[in-house]
Amino acid sequence: MSNRTRLVAVLLAALLVLGVLLAAVLPRGGEDGDESGDETSAQSADLSGIPDVVAVVNDEDITRDEFVAIYEPQFEQTAGQAEMSGEPVDQDQLKQETLDLLIDNRLLVQEAESRGLSATDEEIDELLTTYATNSGVESPEEYLAQLEEQQDLSADEVREQIADGVTVQSLVDDEIGDAPASEEELRELYDQAVAAQGEGAELPPFEEVREQLEEQVRSQKQQETYQSLVDAAREDADIETHL
Repeated sequence: MSNRTRLVAVLLAALLVLGVLLAAVLPRGGEDGDESGDETSAQSADLSGIPDVVAVVNDEDITRDEFVAIYEPQFEQTAGQAEMSGEPVDQDQLKQETLDLLIDNRLLVQEAESRGLSATDEEIDELLTTYATNSGVESPEEYLAQLEEQQDLSADEVREQIADGVTVQSLVDDEIGDAPASEEELRELYDQAVAAQGEGAELPPFEEVREQLEEQVRSQKQQETYQSLVDAAREDADIETHL
């Protein structure tokens, strides 16, 4: 999987499941908060030459701090994988891919806001509680404190990034609508899975995996809709990049 494909997958997983942009608000290291990931590779993230404003999207700045908050954890993950293959990370490529995805996200937030879509405080608070629980901490306050210590992200910055995720999710849902997956779509996906299974493998009957198939169809529609929205937004956007 290419860096661009993996980054898109990470972004979609973050945004389209009511998450946050990439790994920006996820604590580094393991559940105990260790930073062993920093020791997995001799190569370090090169942050030299990154300007205070890395891009301007329809008169809105994407700042160096926003970029670094995304790039550093993404680099650490990529570097760990690259070390196993013995090849260094292409940081120029990774930086460009990260910037492109930040721009895409900003464009979709702008489009969502133009439709009157936004995140509520209740939605943000609910997700903070979920993230805290999933991270093994007792409260959203402890989770935010951990992020500030490990990622140098203030509570306001974390809430803004969560709000972006909720807002983009709302935009994608608004575009897709509430129509359920058709029987034809489900059967087609199931047939593809049957054809792709290895010799000797046997899938459960169709009806037993219907729910999972519905989720997969929805996920595919989300990814396709996300990309369509990005393509349309970029056509008319005024974008300046400085990276």
